[in-house]
Amino acid sequence: MNEMENYIAIAIIAFLSGAILGVLIYRLVRNDASRSARVEQQMDDLHQKHTRYQAQVSDHFVQTAHLINRLNEDYRDIHNHLAQGATELCSEDSANNLLNLSSENTESPSLDSQEEINEIEEIYAEPPRDYAPKSTEEQGTLSEEFGLKEKEKGNVD
Repeated sequence: MNEMENYIAIAIIAFLSGAILGVLIYRLVRNDASRSARVEQQMDDLHQKHTRYQAQVSDHFVQTAHLINRLNEDYRDIHNHLAQGATELCSEDSANNLLNLSSENTESPSLDSQEEINEIEEIYAEPPRDYAPKSTEEQGTLSEEFGLKEKEKGNVD
């Protein structure tokens, strides 16, 4: 019976080690699968957030365009109201002067201001230097004689 007990003990040990090994392999595979599922869930969440962000940006710019159009319409309404008030409340000469002033193109600079702009551009056209410019008579800092003073004839060292 001793031999039979050995076979039974070996079978039980083999069964238990197989079961333990199977449980370990199952947990490793299940952990990898759960990690993959978590990564996929995170990717889906990020994709949804990105889609929502894109929709918010689109909505923002649509609303901005709508507000700018409304602002332009309000500006036009104010201008028309002022023009109507000028024609009704002021004399014809004053009203014509006001209407002429409002119809002038204020976007293009006048000749005087254009000349001033050109002068400013000429003054500041050159970028700033990181060194002091020298005149033509002076020696530059890279000259061999720069910084050396000639010995005076009467002075003997």
